[in-house]
Amino acid sequence: MKRIFTLLFAVLTATTIMAQMHGPMKFVGASKMSVSTMNIDNPSDTILFAMNGMESGNITLPAMKGMQTIPSFTISGAKFTLGENHVVTFADQTFSTKVKVDGDEKNITGSSLSGTYNMADNSLSLTVVFQYGKMPMSMTYSVKGYYVKAVSNPITVTVGGQFTYNNDNVTYELRRYKDGETDKLDVTVPSYTLANTIMGNLTLGSYTVKGLVYDEAQGGYYRDYKNDGLKFHFTAVQGGKTTMDKDYDFATDKDNNILVKYEGNDVSSIVNTFQVGTMPFGIVSVFSGATTSINNITTTPSHDFNTTPSQQYNLAGQRVDNNYKGIVIVNGKKYLRK
Repeated sequence: MKRIFTLLFAVLTATTIMAQMHGPMKFVGASKMSVSTMNIDNPSDTILFAMNGMESGNITLPAMKGMQTIPSFTISGAKFTLGENHVVTFADQTFSTKVKVDGDEKNITGSSLSGTYNMADNSLSLTVVFQYGKMPMSMTYSVKGYYVKAVSNPITVTVGGQFTYNNDNVTYELRRYKDGETDKLDVTVPSYTLANTIMGNLTLGSYTVKGLVYDEAQGGYYRDYKNDGLKFHFTAVQGGKTTMDKDYDFATDKDNNILVKYEGNDVSSIVNTFQVGTMPFGIVSVFSGATTSINNITTTPSHDFNTTPSQQYNLAGQRVDNNYKGIVIVNGKKYLRK
């Protein structure tokens, strides 16, 4: 009986991982490279993991700095087992692969690879010992990264509280992790365009807000980032002429904050409020993860809604009930409730 339950756990784990994957899963976290008596810490590396099936997968490690820079390489067919509690274990194993450097092929001989992927906290821990080319000493690379989840949907952007624009498809990247005993979240705001605004066609650049923590009053992960020293690129093209094209700071005396709400493991909304440099207007972008389309507005009497508060959202991504008046998002569509 225990064997049957163990097999069931393994199948469920594999199914969950495969459901997450649209291409390799991405993990980001701190790493350490050790060569002889030298240790080099890196606060942020990116590791890719792609399952080939229920017993093996491919791991791509980033370029590493040691006595010389080791280029990124992929370990193909790394063997693992699927255990209870949604833990994937890479038992200690050897590996070999090759990389090309300036047209020359170099061997990478791995004497040890071990680690775990723990789906309880979305962390991937690996330790890899290998020799690179003709270097006489082995290198040890260890890393603990957390899964980066990409979510895609339309956004609604309001400029100056008066003008509203849409982009039909943007992709945010979110990374939930542990910092000591504190749950934190990093959010990469994507680059996106807004066409035919009062300033012309705008392109807003990408940036990452780190260290959001859960705020009970806000009902989600929140951070005021106006003093974080972030910059982003802003481009405006009007009448075929570029009127703005440079990096801007966020105004430190204005609202610059981001709020991410979840329903279970799914993102229900991302509300980003910000003001750029000395520009006179604020901007609010609303991403609703619970919808698939918010392009059309339908006027519908209140009594025609057969929904619960958990199924209805306003333009700020907040859940509302049947008494709410105004624009309501239900099942991916906009309705004007009077």
